[in-house]
Amino acid sequence: MSFLSKVGERFKFDIKRLPKSLMTRYEKKYRQGQPHFMRSPFKLDLQEDNSVPKEFEKLKYLIGDRVMIIKGPKQGNICKVSRHVEGKGYILDENGPTSTVAVPKELWQDEQTSHVITFPKAVHQDNLRLIAEIDDEKTGLTKTVAVDNLKFIGKYYDEDYKKVLKYRCVAGQEDLVIPYPRPEPIEDDALSTPVDVVRERTHFIESAVRNSIPEAALLTLRNPYSKHKRTKLTKLEAKKLTPPKMPLSETKKAYLAEREELKKLPKYNITDEMKTFLGEKIREHEKVKAKQLEEAAKLSTKRFL
Repeated sequence: MSFLSKVGERFKFDIKRLPKSLMTRYEKKYRQGQPHFMRSPFKLDLQEDNSVPKEFEKLKYLIGDRVMIIKGPKQGNICKVSRHVEGKGYILDENGPTSTVAVPKELWQDEQTSHVITFPKAVHQDNLRLIAEIDDEKTGLTKTVAVDNLKFIGKYYDEDYKKVLKYRCVAGQEDLVIPYPRPEPIEDDALSTPVDVVRERTHFIESAVRNSIPEAALLTLRNPYSKHKRTKLTKLEAKKLTPPKMPLSETKKAYLAEREELKKLPKYNITDEMKTFLGEKIREHEKVKAKQLEEAAKLSTKRFL
C-alpha cells in the first residue's frame, strides 16, 4: 500500500509513461530478473493490462471447459481448462503441454525432492478451440464439435454462479447456446449456516451502555496474544489520529496575552487588618440597605391606608 498522496503519484514509476524507445531495454531487465522457467511464454505488452479479467465474456474459456489444441506439439489433444494466467493464457490438465526444468533449491515447494520437475505449460487462447456437444436436428444424434468463435448476447441469472451472465453462443449461429461449465460444489463445513436460517435474527441489543457479551467470552473473540496486536502507533497513524490545530483569531490572541500578563502580576496575601476593614465596610453597607428597606415599607403601607 502506498502512502503517497494523489499529488505525489507523479513521482512514482509508471511504466505506461515510459517512452517506446526505452521499452526494449526495460523488457530485457524485466526478463533478466525472472528465472527462465517462470517467464511467460507469451510476448506481453508491459504497458497494457495483462491481468486475468473477471468478466466471463472476456475470458472466452472458463475453468472446466473442454478445449482442443490446434497448434503445437500437442495438436489435436482434448483437454480441460484448469486455470487462467496473464496474457490470455490457459493452464490445461495432464493432456496439455508440459515443460521439464531444473529448479534451484531456494525455490523448492513443499515435499519437493528433486531439482528437475515437470509442470504444465500455458497455452494462448488463439491456439485453442472450445469443444461442445450439439444436438443434430436431422439425425437426432449429439455431435461433438469444435467451435471456432464465440459470441456473448442477452442476459440471464445463473443459479449456480449466483450472478447475471450473458448467453454463450456460436458466432454466426446465435440459436446454438453453449452452456457454461458448472462450478465445483462447495462443501459445507462445521461452521456453515444453513440457507433457510441464514437470514434469521437471533441476537437483539438490549442496552447501549451495558455490553451483552460476557467478560469471560471476550478472550475467545479478541486474542490478547495476537501477532497483529500493536501497543504503539506509527508516526503516520499518530498524525492521522491527531486533529489539526485551528488558527486563533486576533481577539483570542489578545485575550490569551492578557491572561499571561495577569499571571505575571504579584499576588498579595490578605492580612487581619484588611479582613477587619472589609468586615466593617460590609456591616455599614448592610445597615444602609436595611434602613432603605424600612423606608420603602412605610411608604407602601401609607398608600394602602
